[in-house]
Amino acid sequence: MIKNKQRSLGHAYMIKGFLFLLPATLVYLFFAVIPFFSNLVLSFQSWNGFGAKELIGLENYISAFKDRYFLLAIKNSLYLGFGSSIISVIVGVLLAWLLMYVGRRTGGIIRTILFSPSMIPAVITALIFSFVYEPEYGILNSFFGAIGLDSLQKAWLTNKATVLNSLLFVSAWKQVGLTMVLCFAGIQSIPQSLYESARLEGAGEWQVFRKITLPLIMSFIQLSAIFALMAGLKIYDTVLALTNGGPGKFSVVMPMWIMQNTFSFNNYGYGASMSMIFVLIVLLGMVITKKVVKGDAYEL
Repeated sequence: MIKNKQRSLGHAYMIKGFLFLLPATLVYLFFAVIPFFSNLVLSFQSWNGFGAKELIGLENYISAFKDRYFLLAIKNSLYLGFGSSIISVIVGVLLAWLLMYVGRRTGGIIRTILFSPSMIPAVITALIFSFVYEPEYGILNSFFGAIGLDSLQKAWLTNKATVLNSLLFVSAWKQVGLTMVLCFAGIQSIPQSLYESARLEGAGEWQVFRKITLPLIMSFIQLSAIFALMAGLKIYDTVLALTNGGPGKFSVVMPMWIMQNTFSFNNYGYGASMSMIFVLIVLLGMVITKKVVKGDAYEL
């Protein structure tokens, strides 16, 4: 009798759990799963938004890999994605570590200031950096002029040699705060007894950081790296507002080229095929990041 009651209670809990999950599952199904597979089917078709769709097989994918601007967009997106991920993780982890030596009240203010770029909308970020990079009166060129380094003054967003690195800095700047907050939370979860034992053994602060702190927050670093990589690969609004893919098409990124071909050129099948390639690249980037930055779990 007791086992039957326990079994019936288990079934009742399963049914209630399923009912609670059902609304979210339906929303995910209709707004994520079904559109994804519809887009996959569309990628094998030719359609300009009007009339009937024509099945053309792999022609869209073949055209995508022959499109030099799409190949350039892939290269630029990978550069911005992996570059901003590396920079934001290194700087964010170091900031989180340094903030452990700051008082609670002062540290809270500094963390809020450093995290604030992550909360700023992309268009506002672009507006801020348009004043920073402005050739004549921008903050950066004015600073170089004030300290006598006129040779370093450049037209940052219209120069092929500097435009991608300028966008890379913007992308990393937005992600550093999130990395810092995540890693700071991870550092706070480490028992102080481990630090005290290491210092009693004569370990210096750098040794403590390298041998204790870093290994124990690797799961937070991995999560931060994945977030930064995804944000860098998906960057669109900031690039559109700052350079619009220029000079020429030199700073075009995957989301921008997909949007232009889909909605400006009305080539929906071709845009769908490029978006599927984009999804695959993002997934591969996440897998590579998880392999490189191994978030091992430790029992404390």
